[in-house]
Amino acid sequence: MNCVRVFAGALAVAAVSATLGLTTPADARTTKDAVTTAAGAPSTVKIVRDGITLVHQRTPVGGHTLTGQGPTRSDFDGDGRDDLAVTNGQGVVVAYSSAPIRDYLTTELPAAVPMGCTCLGRDIVTGNFNGDKYDDLVVANFDEADLKVKATFAGAVWIILGGPGGLRVDQVTHVNQSTSGVSGTSAASDAFGSTLAAGDVTGDGMDELLIGIPNKKVGGKKEAGAVVVLKGSSTGTVTSGAQWLDQSTPGVPGAPEYRDHFGQSIAVGKLNKNKYRDVVIGAPWEDDGKQFWGGSGVVTQFWGSSAGVSLKKITTVSGHATAPIAKPQEIVLWYFGTSLVIADTTGDGTGEVIVGSAHAQVNVTRNIITNAGVVASLTVRSTGMSVKGMILLSQRDKNIAGGVEDNDSFGRSLAAGDITGDGIADVLVSVSEDVGKVMEAGSVVLLRGSPKGLTGAKSQTLSQSSAGVPGSPEADDYFGSGMAVLNLDGAGGLDAAIGAPGEMIPGDPEFFPSGTVTTMFGTGKGLGNGVDISGRSLGVPGEGYGFLAHQ
Repeated sequence: MNCVRVFAGALAVAAVSATLGLTTPADARTTKDAVTTAAGAPSTVKIVRDGITLVHQRTPVGGHTLTGQGPTRSDFDGDGRDDLAVTNGQGVVVAYSSAPIRDYLTTELPAAVPMGCTCLGRDIVTGNFNGDKYDDLVVANFDEADLKVKATFAGAVWIILGGPGGLRVDQVTHVNQSTSGVSGTSAASDAFGSTLAAGDVTGDGMDELLIGIPNKKVGGKKEAGAVVVLKGSSTGTVTSGAQWLDQSTPGVPGAPEYRDHFGQSIAVGKLNKNKYRDVVIGAPWEDDGKQFWGGSGVVTQFWGSSAGVSLKKITTVSGHATAPIAKPQEIVLWYFGTSLVIADTTGDGTGEVIVGSAHAQVNVTRNIITNAGVVASLTVRSTGMSVKGMILLSQRDKNIAGGVEDNDSFGRSLAAGDITGDGIADVLVSVSEDVGKVMEAGSVVLLRGSPKGLTGAKSQTLSQSSAGVPGSPEADDYFGSGMAVLNLDGAGGLDAAIGAPGEMIPGDPEFFPSGTVTTMFGTGKGLGNGVDISGRSLGVPGEGYGFLAHQ
């Protein structure tokens, strides 16, 4: 399951209930909806780009005419509510809050060229790349072959614009390292598109797309890693003026080294009060094996500018550099930067860099707990990012339920937004833990923002054994493997979608789970009761759908 991730947007609960035949929870907000009756037969369109075929099937379903307010993150049809896109790493399903259709996306390789993998959705992200009122979808296959140079597992991304009828398959862009304007040359196992992020770096109202290539050979060093930045425009993402970033780029601290994996994690967000979104890039394998007993991994912070990602005043924080603060707390931050998000967790209008260190060591009563996981919050000032004032949170915190255990991987993935409605961003943290005696059932912790920063106080831990969460914990459910913070009901606040790709649904064959996504509304106390959407109800039974993504 570790090889697959998903994107998610989400339906409003009312729309989910009507469209998918689910039960609305007692605390769900009600709306007056006009139901649209499904009619007609599915249609299939094949779009060929660079020798690879994107297969788009559109199926009529019952729908609702809905409206909403507040910011959105995956509103492909422009009705003011986020839509749901879900994947198992081999295909993507998109269900809309209003449009009476459901979209299915897969890829095909030419029969005569059996290279690479048709693993669409290995990462997936949303953004608004052309500045209209519709969010757009980017789907990666970092194992896709580049047929032009015959490179297997080189990687590529597919960019699909949104519109009034949902995703516009007549507006599809395919990008790999052979695309004109993109630096570099595809090589086997580059993993172009292994990570994705989006945000308005140039401040022109159109998002940029950042594409991680963590396995890229740089300066003769294998798997040193790189990131490509594509600009937004009135027509969508363009490759002209694309930026290439790696640790040999002038101005970027450090140097390319074997297995640094620069670009393994990327975040875009607002770190100061100007109009440009800023960028943080993780290289979690930096310093691995160098006998730095204070930690490993590094995150690099860049400022946004009208020209793109600025190469001035770049700052870094390494796992080793955190030791003066972490060691007195009996913590060692190994592989610092396995996950990243930027969020204003103090409510002062500027963001903090939230770093997941899923393999961090936490010592408890002289016992060394490996891969326990820690989340760090780094403050960014006008001079950049530093460890000064760093906040460290783990399950050793008395306010966070669960307890510290080997291989819990607290912080393997992160998602952020103001769930509690107090004007301060909160952070969702995935935990790959056992629930009771149930192996790898999984849980999610909601950490609250406060004027003093991210805190474990009033935190909320959710698993399928929690009241209000549908289902029950089962071995290998992986609840929390996918997470997204979204505008589900159009009420202006933010809510959550949580994936459990290993969840078995009645009727699933053994070892072939359909997977689920649980949608939950935000409240002043945290997340309210949830509703399950299964892969079976989405028309993809037994396929392990439920991985969720990010912006």
